[in-house]
Amino acid sequence: MIFRFFLNGKVTSERWAIFDFGSKIVNAGLVLLWVTGFGFLAYYGAFEPIKFGNEKVWAKMLIVLILTVNGLFIHAVILPKVKAQIGRSLLQGMSTRQKSVLLTSGAISATSWYVPLLLGALPQLNFVVPMTTILLAYALILALVAAVSHGVLLVVPNGSGDGASTRGPLMGQAVAA
Repeated sequence: MIFRFFLNGKVTSERWAIFDFGSKIVNAGLVLLWVTGFGFLAYYGAFEPIKFGNEKVWAKMLIVLILTVNGLFIHAVILPKVKAQIGRSLLQGMSTRQKSVLLTSGAISATSWYVPLLLGALPQLNFVVPMTTILLAYALILALVAAVSHGVLLVVPNGSGDGASTRGPLMGQAVAA
């Protein structure tokens, strides 16, 4: 979403406001995901304790935990950096490492939303597929999405025109390219 929204031009105050609002909706969705997940666990505990043995449930919970940690990272690191880009293109002045952090967090977010959705839509996996297999598939999908998103770095111009890096690892300290 961030790339489709910001790569066609500069990050503007209006685009940032829409994006910021959207991030609040995503946060609400994440809270609902946790509430419904714990609701299912409470239901299983009260009425169907056998379902605690379904490894798919625990794989989904771990993936949602990864999604949550990544969301905290996005709010602490990525969103302030995007806001700081108001008036410039999204990637202008970012080092390759900063771009990589941005892309990787986006890949984790996208993958970690869709995989639990897919798992929920596939009851055929209940009590059949071990948690390790599900998590290995998740890791492979995540690696593929991250690799494809990094391919974007090869086709998207830096935006700064000089290729110089102005920020360091995790988008903080000034460093040389």
